[in-house]
Amino acid sequence: MPILAFHNCSSGLFSGLNNYTPGRFEYLLNIITDNHYKIIGLSDYIDSNQKDNHVALTFDDGYETFYRNIFPILKKMSLTATIFIPTDFIGKSNRWDYTGAVFPLQHLSREQIRELSRENIAIASHGLAHRCLTQLSERLLKIELTRSRETLEDIIERKVRFISYPFGRFNGKVESAAADAGYSNGFSLSLLKREEGDFTLPRYAVYAFDTPYSVLNKLKKGALNRIEKIKGAVMNAYAGGTIFLNNLRSNE
Repeated sequence: MPILAFHNCSSGLFSGLNNYTPGRFEYLLNIITDNHYKIIGLSDYIDSNQKDNHVALTFDDGYETFYRNIFPILKKMSLTATIFIPTDFIGKSNRWDYTGAVFPLQHLSREQIRELSRENIAIASHGLAHRCLTQLSERLLKIELTRSRETLEDIIERKVRFISYPFGRFNGKVESAAADAGYSNGFSLSLLKREEGDFTLPRYAVYAFDTPYSVLNKLKKGALNRIEKIKGAVMNAYAGGTIFLNNLRSNE
């Protein structure tokens, strides 16, 4: 199921492993379309029975670099994407990420979110404060999922269908809570476990070291696709370091 997941898209040379520069992003889109893939919206992708040669673009964390660097490219190419936003950090820096001390990034403002929604960019939830959802109690999990959706719906005055699990972490409790909170689908970065369902939809993360051709391998079936899944699982495990350090900070 070829759904691509990006994070930061800054022009800086040293912006972390999650960064994919705007120039490389535009070049990648051209390579994807030149290889006869059609880029469509996430809602259309989910609702369609014909997923072969279709690709959806998603962006986690709701960084302002999306508005500044990526939105103009998508608009020029008449394409859309879905952006997942941690609502407690709207208009603020990425204090939830320990790398934010070295690579500080600003999150989208309410006004930017509203404009993106008007311009056919889908707005979706990434929780309240980018917490690891599997570590929350049922009460806090309900608050995290419900309030983030309600905040976004208040801003864009549209229904928010989707949740992307922070750090790609989820379990049965999180899946049930997401359904109860009013979402239709949940997305992770987990490619090697669980059967695919409405709340266990995998995505292929795109990292700074990915070339257009490694991204194409994420979209194709076969041995090279399996390598990309393993690579994604290793990188997703790396995100556990952020969870660990965040837990240390919260216990200080």
